[in-house]
Amino acid sequence: MRKTVMRITMGLAVATVGGTALMGSPASAQQVEVETGLTFYQGRFTTPVLHVADPDGSCTAFPPTADSLTGFGTVEQVVAYRTADCTDAAVGLGTLRGFTAGTYHSFQAF
Repeated sequence: MRKTVMRITMGLAVATVGGTALMGSPASAQQVEVETGLTFYQGRFTTPVLHVADPDGSCTAFPPTADSLTGFGTVEQVVAYRTADCTDAAVGLGTLRGFTAGTYHSFQAF
């Protein structure tokens, strides 16, 4: 157990140092654009199927093939429903989640 904790700690330290080094020297780092908004994927975060740049909380159709999602920027919560009109019991999915495709039929993002 102790060796495992040390390995994890060392790995995090190396990752942190590496990330800081890249951020500290922009001439040597590649420019990475971080998207804001909500993105649904199929294939467990591999193929985007819907991107909502600025979700406004309205009831929206859930992509039927989506099996994962990420929310960045102003997105704090994604609430999914098993009905098409956001009237069923709400299920909070958060902003980074995997799920079974076809489970939900509508969502709201805040």
